[in-house]
Amino acid sequence: MAIDAQEQSARKGILKQLQRQGGSEHIRELHEFSTLRFGRGHQAFSLLMEGLVADGLVEFESERFALTEAGRQACKGLLM
Repeated sequence: MAIDAQEQSARKGILKQLQRQGGSEHIRELHEFSTLRFGRGHQAFSLLMEGLVADGLVEFESERFALTEAGRQACKGLLM
């Protein structure tokens, strides 16, 4: 499945937000960030995060999303 420019921007934004927050953030705060910044409602946010988890860039545990090592490496190429 090809990722369009808007989806790619949202993915990068989520990774950058996690990096700014020290590598992890509670699902509630990350969902609010996604909704306000990228207009991602509940289902779109879920699909976005499922994609990041499937790609091995983030993991989800105890209601928190956290960057994996691969996610941290991906952030190195992004402007913060």
